[in-house]
Amino acid sequence: MASDDSARSTARHVFSAPRLLSSRGGKAAALVLVWLVAAAVVTLAIVRQNGRGEPSHSQATGSLLSSSAAGPPSVTLIGQHGTVDRPTTLKAAAKARSGRVVAVTFLLDGVPLGSDTKAPYSLALDPGLVPSGRHRLTVAAVDNHGRRRATQPVTLTTDTFRTQALVASPNRGLERALVALRSGHVTVRLTPGRYRLHDVRIGDGARLLGAGPRTVLSPPTGASYFAVLVARGRGIAISDLTVDGGGPGPGRGIAVAVFDGSRNVRLSRLRLIRVRTDGVNVWGAYSNVSVQDSLIDGDGGAQTGVFALGSDRSRATSVIRTRIRGFRSHGILLAQREYGRTAAALHGLALDNVVSDIRDPARDRCYYAPNREPKCGTNEGGIWTGGVEAAIIGNTVLRARWDGIETVGSSTRTTVVGNTIRDTRTGIYLEHSTNDSLFARNVVTGARTGINVEWSHDGQGSTHNAFTSNRIVSATQGGLFVDVGDDGNQIVENVFVGGARPAIVLQGTSDNVVRRNLGCPAGDDELVREQSAHFDSGARAVPRRNRLSGNTTSSSCRTR
Repeated sequence: MASDDSARSTARHVFSAPRLLSSRGGKAAALVLVWLVAAAVVTLAIVRQNGRGEPSHSQATGSLLSSSAAGPPSVTLIGQHGTVDRPTTLKAAAKARSGRVVAVTFLLDGVPLGSDTKAPYSLALDPGLVPSGRHRLTVAAVDNHGRRRATQPVTLTTDTFRTQALVASPNRGLERALVALRSGHVTVRLTPGRYRLHDVRIGDGARLLGAGPRTVLSPPTGASYFAVLVARGRGIAISDLTVDGGGPGPGRGIAVAVFDGSRNVRLSRLRLIRVRTDGVNVWGAYSNVSVQDSLIDGDGGAQTGVFALGSDRSRATSVIRTRIRGFRSHGILLAQREYGRTAAALHGLALDNVVSDIRDPARDRCYYAPNREPKCGTNEGGIWTGGVEAAIIGNTVLRARWDGIETVGSSTRTTVVGNTIRDTRTGIYLEHSTNDSLFARNVVTGARTGINVEWSHDGQGSTHNAFTSNRIVSATQGGLFVDVGDDGNQIVENVFVGGARPAIVLQGTSDNVVRRNLGCPAGDDELVREQSAHFDSGARAVPRRNRLSGNTTSSSCRTR
């Protein structure tokens, strides 16, 4: 996890010339001469290394850049869609030109009905749950590089249909409905009203549908509970209702828990308010659990908006088009902390979410004196991901106090693309070990450090990553900081608007390609700096074989 911002000057990491304190003239001159000779030797070595051909380590990351430049995916709607007078399944086909499709969304009159993250892409449509009449149906696909394409709309007409369901209200039919939900393979519709409930079990094939925000499930005042709703099974859907967690109180206090062994669980159009601890909590052996088009509000006192505890036994967790705010620990935590796993928590997805106001009052001193406080950087994160081949696409993160987006654990072949991050300590933080991953077209504004790659230590580092077309605005301590042992990266065509110079620091890192980056407005300070530091063994880490070309400053930022 993130330690203190390593882009700061520290004795451990930053090479600094020895000070010449008060000394006699001859001794001072000798020391100066020794220092100048040593500096010339190091500089000559770096120049010679940078004059060589492209490092072999960077060739793999070059393929990341070429893949990111490919065109958008193809997407088509399958089947005839004239009049729908009974439940049907909408289907689509999508294919990425490079990479993989991460989500296909079905939209009715421009409003998302829902997204599918696994091929073959489909979505159940119940005409009883949408207004009858003529509609425009569209399908949109996005790939793991953030490229998008949508079909032309087709006309779809829905007829009046009465959905087959058990209907319950707070005072009528509720006990029967709860028993049916636990048994599974049933649709239960709750009318508007307040339902004093907690630890409601939802089994295989069950659908729990509300009537919108006015259907409110909440525990009795002061009650201790594990979760208001507990999904445990396969093919479960919960939608169109409010869960009021009651705020601070006893018990585990989860709004919606998804139990070990669950598969194909969709939570959509939910309002999770006054969350006690976690809005959604997923754990164990699970797959294809998706939170979509929801609001999750921690009211400043809860811990995490969506917490998915990943492992080798989990995959395909997604959070899509959801607003998450007011938590102390994380907005979205796709947690997987083991290093070197080949498929752990595979294909996690955070797509088009808005995460804001992640702040822990217990960590106030971390912001001002991180070196003197324990556990700084272990929370207050907007979106964290630790699984293999995750995609963090198109999100907005505002006021997450420690970092906006962080990659942890086994973040291999992860893509962090097209995100907007504002007012965080660090915009994007790569914890060791993050490898063969792409960071592209992100906009970071108002951070101390735009992108920070944590130093290699304890046998783990972050290598062979690509950073391209990012825009870092007003980063007060540096735009992109690559630390000791994090080798073989491509840093290409990024823009650094204002902020500290140098904008790019290569500290004890080698075999990087740094080209065509732009700093604006122009100034006398260098845009890119190479500097030595130390490995955790104490050995000197000297930058070697870096290739720097075409990095410039301009009076105008409009050239790109």
